[in-house]
Amino acid sequence: MKKYLACMLIVVLATVSCREEVVSKPDNLLSKEKMAAILYDITLINSIKGVNKKKLEDNNMHLDSYLYVKHQTDSLQFASSNNYYAVHPMKYDEIYAMVQARLAKERKTVGEDLKAEQARRDSIQKVNKEERKKKIDTAARAKLLQPVKKR
Repeated sequence: MKKYLACMLIVVLATVSCREEVVSKPDNLLSKEKMAAILYDITLINSIKGVNKKKLEDNNMHLDSYLYVKHQTDSLQFASSNNYYAVHPMKYDEIYAMVQARLAKERKTVGEDLKAEQARRDSIQKVNKEERKKKIDTAARAKLLQPVKKR
């Protein structure tokens, strides 16, 4: 009987403790869409920092503060919303799915733009190569047509 009561007590305590939220819902919780937009921009900022952090530092660019101004929020609101969503993994997965979809769409667009730019550069290079060849051919013909000087 004591074992049964002990097991019941453990089950009740575990149930009660699991129902208590670790992080309560903040009053100024950012919507999933706004969180996705902010996390998308954070991903881009981190990529930029990874490519050329020195250039950002030299130009005194503070992208984090720009991010908060752009999304009309502050670091505290973002942090509290981020903590809330982090405790709720299903909601956080939905947010990250939105971010990943947007990144994939952007990657596709940038890839198409890069291909078009490369095709343009290739055609310019081909024209320049043909012009150089014509100049060489013209110079060679002119040299062949010059009269031979006697010494």
